[in-house]
Amino acid sequence: MNTIIAFLGYLAIAKDRVGIAHMAGEILSPFWGKVFGAILMLVVGPVFILPRVASATHEMSILPFFPNVPIAATLAVFFVLNAYVCLNRTAVVDRLGKILSPGLVVFIAAIALKGIFFPIADPVASKTTTQAAFGVGFNFGYNTMNAIAAVLMGGWILNVFTLQGITDQEAQKKNLVRVGFLTVVLLGVTQMSLTWLGASAGGVYPEATLGDLPLKVTTHLYGTIGMAIFAALMALACFTTSAGLTAAAGTFFEQITDGAVKYKPMVIASSICGFALGMVGLSKIVGYTVPFLSLLYPALIVIILGTFFLDVRKYHAMLLGGVFMALLFGLFDAVKEAGFTVPWMQQAAAAMPLSGQGFPWIVPTLAGLAAGFLLGRMGNK
Repeated sequence: MNTIIAFLGYLAIAKDRVGIAHMAGEILSPFWGKVFGAILMLVVGPVFILPRVASATHEMSILPFFPNVPIAATLAVFFVLNAYVCLNRTAVVDRLGKILSPGLVVFIAAIALKGIFFPIADPVASKTTTQAAFGVGFNFGYNTMNAIAAVLMGGWILNVFTLQGITDQEAQKKNLVRVGFLTVVLLGVTQMSLTWLGASAGGVYPEATLGDLPLKVTTHLYGTIGMAIFAALMALACFTTSAGLTAAAGTFFEQITDGAVKYKPMVIASSICGFALGMVGLSKIVGYTVPFLSLLYPALIVIILGTFFLDVRKYHAMLLGGVFMALLFGLFDAVKEAGFTVPWMQQAAAAMPLSGQGFPWIVPTLAGLAAGFLLGRMGNK
């Protein structure tokens, strides 16, 4: 489901050739659209994802082979390379697309194909109850940030097209749809393959944590060389993610500030921020990320679906009501995820239909859409 929403995110960007700040601004206001987009960009960029992927590289690709290497050394090398790849804006796509991404695809395919054709064991049922399985899976999908990445990277890709001489609007739309389709297809195949691998290995490694299981699966499939394969896979996945988001952040903040924030200084600042926050450690960074995702994701889904399926100007009041309620109940969830106890918030969320399935925000959001629609019609009359 998150993959489908990510594809709709690319389509929404392609529809009017605008970024998330403009999309959100049409519903909220130009100022609050920039604020919403900036928070999204910071969450999936310098503040959370860059330190997260750099820390993951250290813990999963470096420590198993070089246990005495300090995290500061890994992060320094990681972000120096990150800045080098991104500082030349026109070369980022070539460096990622021609060198790093193909290697990533090769390693994923090597693990997935062997795991599918030579399974570790018969798949076992999840411990998650059937009733809540979809909700748990969907909410865990927040952590992949696929939808956020789609709307942010979609805007960056449009800029890349311009830099590469593709300025015709229809050509940009068609190419972005192709990029989005290929992305979600590969993402869907990857996720289904990993789900199969996890299910087939669950009975063999029942106590493995989410971080340990991939290494155990790869080692089981390829023996001692599996550790090297897993390390290379993690390093490539983390670095391509970091470089892509760093370049996107530089372009995004340059655009929303009308050039007041320049691309290259933003790339350097993002790399420095990623280094500093990466020293916190992977587990803490993941914990800090979840509340922000719980706050923003429901509203982002409303913005994506509304922009793609509706005429935003015609249904502005309706979408504003939906986004407001999505943000409100997203806030309730974020407060809970942050570890704070606010009884009336938790009681309000628990009283909503579908709260048991992990979606307390859906019915209030639908009510907000309905109320906004009615108020909009009354205002027009």
